[in-house]
Amino acid sequence: MSKVSSAAFNSWYGSMRSLATQAIFLGATFAAVGAHAQLFSLEQPKFQSLEKDAEFELRQYSPMVVAEVVVQGDLTSAGKEGSRLVKQYIFREGPNAALDQKKPASEKISMTLPVTMEKEPEKISMTLPVTMEAQSKSTYRLHFVMPSSYTLETLPKSADPRVTVRAIPEQKFASVRFSKFSTEANIAEQTALLQKWMDKKGLVANGSPQFARYDPPSVPPLLRRSEILIPVQ
Repeated sequence: MSKVSSAAFNSWYGSMRSLATQAIFLGATFAAVGAHAQLFSLEQPKFQSLEKDAEFELRQYSPMVVAEVVVQGDLTSAGKEGSRLVKQYIFREGPNAALDQKKPASEKISMTLPVTMEKEPEKISMTLPVTMEAQSKSTYRLHFVMPSSYTLETLPKSADPRVTVRAIPEQKFASVRFSKFSTEANIAEQTALLQKWMDKKGLVANGSPQFARYDPPSVPPLLRRSEILIPVQ
């Protein structure tokens, strides 16, 4: 049996490592695609597309009910904390575990998409003498849209007073869709692009921009669906 040279072995070993790396990458990608597809099977807010221009769109949303919480922090920390609090309400965890003794614990509110965050105007705290100081942390309002089968009357009350539910009437939104990391810089860039498109179309904002996230961080950026939504008159 002939001996295998060191160079040949190294070449073979390098090829095997490359194939193994590709297999791991493809496996992770397929898993992410599967999770991505599963998420898109969840209920989403109903809307009618009034106008579409590449990644920009004008939508007429139907009335909806949301569960929301106001949290402080940067975009990432506020998103994590806000999602945790609202998910405890949806899945009846934490203080909501015994929310309604008349219903089985397994009966939970279904998940929907997207998770939406809106930056609240910075509040100013009074001090003495007569000076004013801006709060160091940003404040975000995060909400999940409740399944359309629920109304304000049929939704259970939250055991955590930080989580509230409210009805949102029919509303027009301008939107832009993008697939990037959800950094504050990228969100600011997409918001500016949407506002420029709105100016071109003669659309007037009727509220603050909202960041809508449809995918978990495990989904690769190129597969993600993120949007900026701005209510319009």
